[in-house]
Amino acid sequence: FSFKLAWETIRPSAALVPWAKVVWHSGGIPKHTFCLWLTFLKAYHTLDKLFCFGVEKSSLCPFGCGHHETVDHLFFECTFTKAVWSKVLKLKNCLPPASWNWENTATWAFEHKVGKQFRYWMRRAGLAATVYHCWRERNNRIFRQSVASSDHLRTCIMSNVSAKAALCLRIHDTPTNRSIVVNWEIEESIFHSHSSVQGYGQGA
Repeated sequence: FSFKLAWETIRPSAALVPWAKVVWHSGGIPKHTFCLWLTFLKAYHTLDKLFCFGVEKSSLCPFGCGHHETVDHLFFECTFTKAVWSKVLKLKNCLPPASWNWENTATWAFEHKVGKQFRYWMRRAGLAATVYHCWRERNNRIFRQSVASSDHLRTCIMSNVSAKAALCLRIHDTPTNRSIVVNWEIEESIFHSHSSVQGYGQGA
């Protein structure tokens, strides 16, 4: 008897989704990757859905921008979440996108889903952290009447991602890597000067 064969027999099988490597990768922060997974599935109970179900009386965005809350709007057409994401993009030395909706963000993520270069890991981790903290802030405003600034969220994102990177990664000291390390205020212990670097994200 094989547990593996039994599991493969009963579990549903499907083709690998194009965003799988964006969400599931080595060194990801579990609660961040879970939220990013829900975003790609568009599985959040956003206010537009709850309004259609009759659960909520309004579908207006809780960040007070005057638009209806949808996944596309929340990530990152909303003026507040756009401000957070734009700050994170600057940390990653990335140019602002032509369009801020989720479909365009997902396309951007697909372009950086492969490879073990440090900058790609930081882009995936930064996106997941931004989604997580924006969703958490959204919930805090609705359920706790608690309000934080976009700068506060950026600080939380930096803290989470930089701590994880310093703990899990060892990278070469190159100009590209050092620029990102400085931007994110990551401990310099992440650098490994020898050619036999071990771990994820070795490349420039």
